[in-house]
Amino acid sequence: MIKNEKDIMESWSGDITQPLVSVLCITYNHYGYISKAIESFLSQDLRSPFEVIIHDDASTDETSDIIRAYQSQYPNIVKPIFQEENQFSKGRVVFDIAHKKAIGKYIAYCEGDDYWMDPQKIKLQCDYLESHPHISVTAHDSCSMDQEGHVITQSRLARKHHRDYSAQEMATGKAWMLNLTMVFRNIDFGDIPERGKIKNNDKFLISLLGNYGGSHFHSEILPACHIVHPDGMWSGLDLNTRHEEQINSWYWIYRYYKRVEKDEYAYAFWIMYLRKVFSLTSRKTLSKEYLIRILRLRDINLFVKKLRWHGE
Repeated sequence: MIKNEKDIMESWSGDITQPLVSVLCITYNHYGYISKAIESFLSQDLRSPFEVIIHDDASTDETSDIIRAYQSQYPNIVKPIFQEENQFSKGRVVFDIAHKKAIGKYIAYCEGDDYWMDPQKIKLQCDYLESHPHISVTAHDSCSMDQEGHVITQSRLARKHHRDYSAQEMATGKAWMLNLTMVFRNIDFGDIPERGKIKNNDKFLISLLGNYGGSHFHSEILPACHIVHPDGMWSGLDLNTRHEEQINSWYWIYRYYKRVEKDEYAYAFWIMYLRKVFSLTSRKTLSKEYLIRILRLRDINLFVKKLRWHGE
């Protein structure tokens, strides 16, 4: 059973008006899951102040009612943002909306259909960041479960990714971390319009954090839990759509780094974009596109020759 707000706040030390960490929770129509997520936040064994910012993107079910119930019990900790119109459908990055409200030194991220299983999670990650200023983010593993609570996958992160990453590896897209496990420094990335072009911003966020330091993997933290359900923003997509979204992500991250003149990072994502495009395109389609371009080039050359002939 989770503590009430009075007991949680009495365990805090230092300035209770300045959170050490801001938990950002993005939710939409998570009626069956949001309670477990919120309670996993409130159950954290953290002796420092924290806040829970929940962005409800105009849910059409009873998600907002549940959030309001927790807000009434934890008015100094649970800080909701209720939208009247869905912001995601307008191309806005809802993570950024919540992020701008966060005043914690660190950010912990978890969507409304995920939850944490280790009450020491935030403490361990914040302690590490406090003592390692060259690290911008720490993360750990996650399992996946179905809606009935049966384990689908014990580990969603391949064993080769159970490691630390350098800042360059992160910035150039070589790092793999799961958003529901990440705690990172509260960095103002500024206005990045390219992020609004992408449906899944996880890889973009990791790359941006790589501009400020490396990462650390916590093998000692219990895996977080991702619930697989048909209405999930990512799990609800078919395989072809996921590939298309990934291609789209690589392209817009490339465009961002090209715009800010970080050519090394831009080149890395351009190569990833091309590899993905070519790996998912059949030889027949590639040959057809190649022939079309060759024929067009020949047509242009013939047209130029005709102009020159008439001009003589």
